[in-house]
Amino acid sequence: MSRWILVPVFGLIFMLSSLAHAAHWGALKDDGCKGPGYRQFSAILWGIPHGSNWEATCAVTPHLDWGPPTRCKNVMGINMWGEWNRPDPTCR
Repeated sequence: MSRWILVPVFGLIFMLSSLAHAAHWGALKDDGCKGPGYRQFSAILWGIPHGSNWEATCAVTPHLDWGPPTRCKNVMGINMWGEWNRPDPTCR
């Protein structure tokens, strides 16, 4: 099942089709520098379809232009978190 979303951009309205029950990432959290040259970001995965494997869904669900997460962490069977390592030259 799909739904339509209206997205205003520069005064124009675009209609985008979206899966009504697709898994999607919540707000990104900056976890700080985790090693030389990279910063970690994390987000919770919402809308995992009933009966789906959480780890498998996490591993293939992209976030923005970053793609799927570097790691997926199942937190006590309550939440699934994705973690992304992003280059950051300020991290030493």
